[in-house]
Amino acid sequence: MSVLSVTCCALLSAVCAFTLVSAAGCGTDAKGVDDCRDIEQARCDAAQHCGLVSDVAECQRFYRDQCLHGLQVASPGSVKVKACVATIRAAGTCAATAEGSDVELASCDPAIDAPGATTACDVVKEPEKASDCSFLLPASDGGSTGGTGGTGGAGEETSGGSAGDEAGAGGT
Repeated sequence: MSVLSVTCCALLSAVCAFTLVSAAGCGTDAKGVDDCRDIEQARCDAAQHCGLVSDVAECQRFYRDQCLHGLQVASPGSVKVKACVATIRAAGTCAATAEGSDVELASCDPAIDAPGATTACDVVKEPEKASDCSFLLPASDGGSTGGTGGTGGAGEETSGGSAGDEAGAGGT
């Protein structure tokens, strides 16, 4: 075999290898990144009133990056996301007004429709329990706790100060 043939084969192999590696490499199919960020920012704000987060800005920075993975579910559209964010904020306001994480949903004004939750902070921890945020549950999940797309949530603080989701919501 001549040197030219060996060189041509080596170059062809290198081009094929590069094409295969780059085709499967750095792409992203994340969906709902902005929706995830809106939801997680609201959760970070509300979580401070439940005693779950002490540094809201740090929580929001953490989830800004975590939401690059997007939602676990297809984006329901801006109207539903805004309604979910409003529900989370209302739960945080209710917890702040009552000055406690054990405030019952029945005492919140405006009323929060969350059949799977009993306290305002339950809605902050697991917003998928609220009717306005039920789209956060993957369709095949059958009603178990989900979360916002594998990013966790504004749950209890970890030792590093970032919020992690105690309930295993797993992902904005």
